[in-house]
Amino acid sequence: MKKHDTLKVGIDDMAIYLPQLYFSIQDLAIARGLEYEKLSQGLGLYKMSIPDAHEDTATMAAQAVAELIDKNHLDPRKVGRIYMGTESALDGSKPTATYTLNMLQQRYAPVYGNDCFLNCDVVDMTFACVGGVDALHNTLDWVRGEEGRNWRGGLR
Repeated sequence: MKKHDTLKVGIDDMAIYLPQLYFSIQDLAIARGLEYEKLSQGLGLYKMSIPDAHEDTATMAAQAVAELIDKNHLDPRKVGRIYMGTESALDGSKPTATYTLNMLQQRYAPVYGNDCFLNCDVVDMTFACVGGVDALHNTLDWVRGEEGRNWRGGLR
């Protein structure tokens, strides 16, 4: 790429996973002694989702990533990174994204092979809402990188 050329990068698609269990914000307000009107009218909150017993940040992330892969017909062998923005970790010794990657490998191995995410880098960016923003900025810089994403079978 020439110095004066600018590689435009951005978001082509996104997916989220929301748990199917909810509780009423009115019930929360009563239980916590909060003003329901501040929550409902002030913030527009009426119900709050909560994870089921078998759901956590890793399973929710895996669901969202799988939706993106399936919807866009992506080859997992060409996914270069999965960076996860989170407020907290499941495990103090390794990134939650490694659990997500393991679930994705199990899902796609029958079609793409056991090492289908071999070239995928995973990292957690843990810092409340800023973690997701940092993960996005870091990944945009990675895509924009002058050497391209040809390393280890990456995106190109």
